[in-house]
Amino acid sequence: MALGPVAGLWERLSGWQQGQVEAMAQAELTRLAGMLERPEMAQRLLADRFTDRLEETGGEALVDRPFPWLMRRGLVQRQACSDRRCDDGIRLDTGAECENCGNVVHIRRAKIAAEVDRQLPGLTEAERRRVFEERLREQAALEAEDFVWRREQARAEQARRDAARAAARKRAEREHEAAAAADAVRQALPCEDCGQDRAAGLCEACDHRRQTETLIGEAGLIAAAGSADLTDPGNVAAVTAGARTSIGDSIATAWQEFLQITDVAALEANPEAAEDAYACAAFQTAQQAVQEYQDNALVMLGRTEEAEAEARRAYKAEQGRPWFQHNPNGAGAVAAATKAADAARERVAGYLLATRLEQLRESPPPAPSRPWPRRGRTGCRSSPRARWTAVRPGR
Repeated sequence: MALGPVAGLWERLSGWQQGQVEAMAQAELTRLAGMLERPEMAQRLLADRFTDRLEETGGEALVDRPFPWLMRRGLVQRQACSDRRCDDGIRLDTGAECENCGNVVHIRRAKIAAEVDRQLPGLTEAERRRVFEERLREQAALEAEDFVWRREQARAEQARRDAARAAARKRAEREHEAAAAADAVRQALPCEDCGQDRAAGLCEACDHRRQTETLIGEAGLIAAAGSADLTDPGNVAAVTAGARTSIGDSIATAWQEFLQITDVAALEANPEAAEDAYACAAFQTAQQAVQEYQDNALVMLGRTEEAEAEARRAYKAEQGRPWFQHNPNGAGAVAAATKAADAARERVAGYLLATRLEQLRESPPPAPSRPWPRRGRTGCRSSPRARWTAVRPGR
């Protein structure tokens, strides 16, 4: 409720600025509630203050810098007199005009009268009153003119912003239409691998096949990084090939399990659906294999001398903490030291895996043939029936 009148300014603030304004507004609400007989009116009073200050400014459109305006003008109580309950000549606790400010206004009028006497001495009472009233009217006219000017500026600024928003909407519509047209063209493209019509350049099965090939290659590198001798290309190639073969066997097993719970006759009647199902099963199996090979590699690298040495150092360092010096072999010290050692071992294993993978990627082993046949460019499939009947139970 309190920030409602300045919602437009609030939207132009950054997250940090909004936090600062919110904190200051909450502090001001707490202060106002402390001086009111009805503390629940604090939010309404602060909202009225924002409304009045915006009217003085000429509207939100004339606020070029919302954050300073809110912090230094909108949220700040302006005492027109010495009374702490006064805000722009209005009593916060009663809502009536501040009596003390009446005295201030009287003093100001007296000051203008004194200026008239000083600048124009010797005037008669009637002439003095006439000059005094003329100056008051001039001052009021200047303030009214300034208000009109600020209001016109606010209207012009609002019109400019409306025009900018309209132009932005039209530009967004054009961009959306262009993107939709480009997407329609892309959707009409045939598959790059199998030639399937309207496949957006790559059908789902071929996309899964590509990703599976990438995952199998990554799993092979991870397996080599975890256990192979990187100085022996033959050993690296053997470990990589073993990982690929193992994943291929896992894919075949997963496919056989899938066939056991599905209608094989329906797959035989729809070879394309069978290809899609096989590619999806292979992709999911390869994903799981990459994670398993990574976990195994980290375990194996965690047993290396480098990892064990770092674990021992971390264990001793944790035991040497000031709060464990009185009993370094106590249960608490041993538990904390063991936890620090395990963390250090895992950290070194992760570093070694990343380093060895980078070394392997610089000179990767030759990739063997793919673990399944691919579709032809013409869209014909390379014996899809043979694939699922070969692993079908009883065949």
